[in-house]
Amino acid sequence: VHPMLGKMLLLGGLFRCAQPVLTVCAALGYKSPFLCPLGKEAEANAAKRALAGDSGSDHVALVAAFDGWSREGGRFASRHFLSAQTLSYVARLRGDLAGGARELLSRLPADHADPRYLRDMLSASLVAGLYPNLAWVRRWGKGETCRGLKVVAHPGSVNARASTSLVVYYDVQETTERYMYDTSVVPISAALLFAPDLTVSRRTGARTTRLLLGGWALSVDTAVADELLALRASLADFIQRTVGQPLAEAHLPAIEALSRIFSAHAPVSAGDDEEGEEEEPDAAELAEMAARAAAGGSSTLFDDGGLSDEVLASLPLDEPPASWEDAE
Repeated sequence: VHPMLGKMLLLGGLFRCAQPVLTVCAALGYKSPFLCPLGKEAEANAAKRALAGDSGSDHVALVAAFDGWSREGGRFASRHFLSAQTLSYVARLRGDLAGGARELLSRLPADHADPRYLRDMLSASLVAGLYPNLAWVRRWGKGETCRGLKVVAHPGSVNARASTSLVVYYDVQETTERYMYDTSVVPISAALLFAPDLTVSRRTGARTTRLLLGGWALSVDTAVADELLALRASLADFIQRTVGQPLAEAHLPAIEALSRIFSAHAPVSAGDDEEGEEEEPDAAELAEMAARAAAGGSSTLFDDGGLSDEVLASLPLDEPPASWEDAE
C-alpha cells in the first residue's frame, strides 16, 4: 500500500469513514473502473457526474460506483460505463486491505450513519492522506498546485469545469496537458489543520498574521491564527498518540468534536434545547480537550450540541490568497 493511502486508511478509521476510505484506497492502488468508450465520452462523463452528485468528488463517484456494483452487479456497471472486471479486482484488493486492518478496525467505532457527515469526513481524510497533492482551480479546471505546478483537471474528472475551488488529487500525469487525476473539492479547514508545513511567515502589527501553506500565502486575523496553530499542535499530538491504538472512552468525545470542525452535518442530540443551548467550545477549548484525551485524561468541554466553526469561518475562503491569483 502506498504510504499516502496507508495514512488515509488509518485516519479514515479514526474519523469514522473507514468503509469508503477502504474503497478509495483499493481503487487508487489499482486503476480506475470508469470507462470512456470512443464516441460516448459525453454519456460516460454524465454517468460519472450522476454518481458524484453535488460532491465535486471523483472519489465519492468511485465509492458510489463500487457500492452500486456491489448491490446490482453487471447491470449497474453497464448502465454507468463501469468495468465490472476492474471492480471485481478492486473488491479483492479491498478485502485484502480490510483483512490486514481487521484488528485495528474492530477496535474503532462504526462509520457515521449520516451519508453527508460520512462524505465530509472522507474529504478531510483525503486531504490528510494526499497532502501536498493540493491545487487551487481558478477556472475551467485549470489551476496551480501548492508547489507552483500549472495543472488541469482531467477531462474525465467531475471537476473538469470547476472554478474557484480547492481540490486534492491523487496523481499528475503529463500528456497533451499536465493532468490531475482523481480530484475532489475539499475545504480549506482540512488543509490548514493537517498540512505539516504550515508556517507563520510574519505578523503585520497586532491584527494580521501571514501564513504559508506550501507555496501559498494567507493573511488572517492574528487571534484566529493563534487559535488555529494551537489546535493544529493538539490535533497532531492526538493523532500520533491515538492512531493504531485501542480507544478509551476519553478519546471518543474528542474524536467527535474534532470531526465536527470539518462537517456541518454532525448530528445534534435530541436533548438540545435551541433556546437553552449551552455555548459551544471554541478552537482553544477543543485544543485543550484533544490534548487531555491524547494524554489519557478526560474533558468536560464537549457537549452533544452542534459545533460551530466560528474560528475557521473567519478565514479567507471566498477569495484565494494573493499568490493563487497567478493560476491561469
